[in-house]
Amino acid sequence: MAKELKILTIDNKEEEKILRTKSSPVEQDEFGKKELIDFSEDLLETAKRSQEPAGGIAAPQVGKNKNIFFLLNYDTDEWEIFINPIVQPLGYSKTSVEESCLSVPNREEKVLRYKKIKITFQDLEGKKHVKKFSDLNAITIQHEKDHLEGILFIDRI
Repeated sequence: MAKELKILTIDNKEEEKILRTKSSPVEQDEFGKKELIDFSEDLLETAKRSQEPAGGIAAPQVGKNKNIFFLLNYDTDEWEIFINPIVQPLGYSKTSVEESCLSVPNREEKVLRYKKIKITFQDLEGKKHVKKFSDLNAITIQHEKDHLEGILFIDRI
C-alpha cells in the first residue's frame, strides 16, 4: 500500500541541502526491484495527496537523490514516470510562465523555459523511451529535471 512521504522545503536548511544535491542515476540492477517500485508508488501518492495541486514531483523533494520524477501529463490527465531522464530542447523558442513548487512554499515566479523538448528516459523495468512534449508539459518536465540537478525554479529567475 503506497504511503505519503514528507515533502522537503527550503524553509528547513537541512532539507534545502538535500534539495540542492545533484541526484544519482538509477542503476541497472535496481530496475524491476520491489524497492524501486515501492518508492515510485510512494512518490506518486505524495504528489496526488499534496496540499497544493502538483503537476509533477521529483525524488529529491521527498529526500531521495535519485533520477526519478513524475509528470501529470496535461494532455492525458495521466501520471507518467521518468527515470534517468535526458532532456533536450527542440528549437530555440522559449516561453515565460508562472511556476510554483511544493518545496518552495508560497512563491510564484515567471521562469523562461523551452517551449518544446525531447526526453529520453527509462521506465520502471529499465526499458528506454523517447517522447516529445510541448507547452506546459515541456515546462513541467524542465522544472522536474532541474530538481534532479539540485536546481530550484527560484534559481532561474
